[in-house]
Amino acid sequence: MAMVKDVDTRGAQHCETTALHVLLRHQGIDLSEPMLFGLGSGLSFVYWDSKNMDFPFLGGRVKPFELTRNLAGRLGLDLVVQETGSARKGWENVAAAIDSGRPVGLQLDSYHLDYFTSKVHFGGHVVALYGYDEQHAYLVDTEQQGGAVSTSLAGLARARAERGPMTARHRSFTLTAPGKPPAPRDRIVPAITACADAFLDPPIANLGHRGIEKAGKLVPGWLQRTDAPSVTCRRQPA
Repeated sequence: MAMVKDVDTRGAQHCETTALHVLLRHQGIDLSEPMLFGLGSGLSFVYWDSKNMDFPFLGGRVKPFELTRNLAGRLGLDLVVQETGSARKGWENVAAAIDSGRPVGLQLDSYHLDYFTSKVHFGGHVVALYGYDEQHAYLVDTEQQGGAVSTSLAGLARARAERGPMTARHRSFTLTAPGKPPAPRDRIVPAITACADAFLDPPIANLGHRGIEKAGKLVPGWLQRTDAPSVTCRRQPA
């Protein structure tokens, strides 16, 4: 068994900020979830529909992993991201981080996680991995999913290998804090400004205020696309 010591396994409300909590607290940086979300300019709006989706998607946050990139840049954190098309190499990347005593973040499809309460495909889910043995991986997920949880290595491999909307190629990441990270107070106004700019001047009509206008026109027609609205029109996992 390989297990990172002194990991805080409390789950938060949303998956990406939960993983960031774990990685940053292990670096000695303890910020509240609202502060992580705000400094990462996480608030957004997206209306998304494509040929490979059964039903449209509405989101109130930036796209998966953008919050992490925003936060790392704003706080001067060293963000190391590894992606590969090889499941073997992807696991070697993760195991190397754990074996060196560092928790690692993973982006994957929550559908394949043994413990997950909502069996729908969501390829933008993020967890923190802090240990593994011959059969199981030990993760930190949201409070809703149980905080400290475990899943089979086989299930984790399937979750990381899934392809489709919002998925990544066996993505794993670590964060390293500089000797003296900037005070969050100095970064709050730029984070809010960047978030507002993106909302008011989105690059495509599916995002920001343009996305809300588009959704307002198209949502009334959703019921014509499904025979089971109670199943299809449901909230995705956090």
